[in-house]
Amino acid sequence: MGRDLRSDLRRAWRLSDTGDGLIYRDAHYFTATVEVDPKQMKQWLPPGIKPAGPPRADLFTAHFPDCNYGSVYEEAGLFVHIKTVRGTGIHCPWIIVNDDVALILGREMLGYPKKWADIEWSLDGDHIHATAGRKGTRLISMSGTLGEVITASAPPIIGRPHRNAVSLLGGFGSIRAFTPKERPIEVRRVEDFQLTVTGSERDPIDQMGLGRVIEARLHRVDLPTSRVLFPVRPLSPLFAASRLRPRVL
Repeated sequence: MGRDLRSDLRRAWRLSDTGDGLIYRDAHYFTATVEVDPKQMKQWLPPGIKPAGPPRADLFTAHFPDCNYGSVYEEAGLFVHIKTVRGTGIHCPWIIVNDDVALILGREMLGYPKKWADIEWSLDGDHIHATAGRKGTRLISMSGTLGEVITASAPPIIGRPHRNAVSLLGGFGSIRAFTPKERPIEVRRVEDFQLTVTGSERDPIDQMGLGRVIEARLHRVDLPTSRVLFPVRPLSPLFAASRLRPRVL
């Protein structure tokens, strides 16, 4: 009852560690690895962040059935493969979510530019289907049938070096670096995959140079507690002002 500094810090600690060391349990990422036109994608990346070669991105919808802060929710977003000193990493220029707690924590702590959206996600037997839209526009539609299990060759979905932009309008921001931990439960190919991407003025994902689908997969993963992120490069106040879409609007 009540609050003081000690009790509030204790509450924060309980959120970060519930005994098993996991923040998320059995998170489902329905993802399509796609080719990317680096010239088109460049305008959406922060200064100094460059696409990896060959240019790729993971366009995904996700379902989170169990997390430390008690929300059950969905997301859709884009992880662009980028160059880092530790190999291929991730930058997230666009992501939408249907839970307010996940939105606030993701934006303020980790630099994911999350915005509120309408997302439907279903897994019925071997059939998987998801749609994501915002402000009356359906932006992503994905569907397919679960196929074979991928074993040793399965790539990570989120357990790569991240370089996210944390910035406020009118103020200096920074590029933050962190690497989420990932414990795969199962990764399966998705066959008969169908993808439709429709951008809007507020969410111009159709202008980001996304091309041919290389592979579609369903990742089921546990996500343990990760190291604290740290700033690696400052950002001008112009960064947020010049990228109101797709980061804010």
